[in-house]
Amino acid sequence: TNRCFPFWEDFQQCYFSSTEKTRADCVPARDDYLECLHHFKEIARVRAIQTVERNNYAKNKANGTDHKIIS
Repeated sequence: TNRCFPFWEDFQQCYFSSTEKTRADCVPARDDYLECLHHFKEIARVRAIQTVERNNYAKNKANGTDHKIIS
């Protein structure tokens, strides 16, 4: 089975048990399912960490301390 299937089931259960007015309550379940599929938040977090690492590396190199960067 798909690793995201439990998230899909949660979203589907929420969506089909709600009315038009309460479907907004299913947004967190939908977001969890989409994150499992595409990893948008995870990728953004990794990129932010890499940017900080690169900036720190450049700053340390300019100060004379040379540390390896994690890629």
